[in-house]
Amino acid sequence: AAMRTRVLLAVLLGAILGVTGSQAQFRYLCFGDSITLGNFDDDYDPDKGYPGRLEFASRLNCPAANCEVINRGKSGEKTPGGLTRIDNVLENNPSHVLLLMQGTNDIWVKYDKSHPTWSYETMIFNLQEMARKAEVRGTDAVHASVIHFHQDADAAAWQFQDVEELRNDMAAEAASKDRYFVDIYNVLCPDGNDVHGHSQTQCFDLHYPPVPEEDDRGHPNGSGYDMIADEFYDEITSVPVPGAPTTNNPKNTISTGTPTFTWTRESPSRATWYRFQLDFGAATLLDIWVKALDHCGASSCSFKPGNLADGNYSWRVRGRNPNGTGNWSGSKAFTVSTNRLFYDGFESGNTSAWSDSLP
Repeated sequence: AAMRTRVLLAVLLGAILGVTGSQAQFRYLCFGDSITLGNFDDDYDPDKGYPGRLEFASRLNCPAANCEVINRGKSGEKTPGGLTRIDNVLENNPSHVLLLMQGTNDIWVKYDKSHPTWSYETMIFNLQEMARKAEVRGTDAVHASVIHFHQDADAAAWQFQDVEELRNDMAAEAASKDRYFVDIYNVLCPDGNDVHGHSQTQCFDLHYPPVPEEDDRGHPNGSGYDMIADEFYDEITSVPVPGAPTTNNPKNTISTGTPTFTWTRESPSRATWYRFQLDFGAATLLDIWVKALDHCGASSCSFKPGNLADGNYSWRVRGRNPNGTGNWSGSKAFTVSTNRLFYDGFESGNTSAWSDSLP
């Protein structure tokens, strides 16, 4: 598992950045609780959990200047704390992708007397808001299920059920918002057999420390973190880096200052974000990331940036998904010319904007 992660991650993390258009790294921000932080990690890079495995693997084949995995897990944190903390984390760690895995501690203390206003709905709302805050900044949000409580953990039946319900709700949320979903719940010690053919009991014995001697609810050990890292990696790389889109309109000379820009989506992979760049002569007028869900259908995208003055322009787009940033489209030139043979000034006597030829 570790070798597969090392080989694949070099491709994943070797892409050129696109959060602001000027950074040099493709950055993954891992946000969660102690399962992300890695307090119970027991081999090759202590206290780094699954992000540490991704970082360690990337360093084997990917220059440090081109890739980075950032661990911002916080032990014991519940989603209200995560929602409060994430603004500062996003501000200080601008990243292309947010890997979001939180909710275990919410479920563990859901009906604790010290949290009388706790609710499952609050937890779901908080996770949705964390993802939205990332996307406002142009960052891809990737939802992940939380892992099973250990079968010997001191948890009630409803707590085990809530972990499964959270998995289903996060999968639905990801699908509705065009986000990736990492289904760790069905990989690391699910009911039945795990991905290596072990029974659930065998899986817990292999991939969790003993409970309750070392852990009251069940964090993974080093081999469990390997499985989590592999699952994040496999999901992210399941869709290739986007190819170059094809620009359509505007082109040539147009008679409106408010054109709609359209391009054809790349195939077979798909971008979740597009970087749109508009130049006016030699100067860049607009350089912005737009979310595909808001601007694209199955095969084409459209974007209307606002009113343009008369003059010569060129534009291009490039796609990005959690696997990396694709190539630019070709640059397409066009001219805005709103002058007319019969101009509004004709009757008033103002002929300064007349044109003696058709545009």
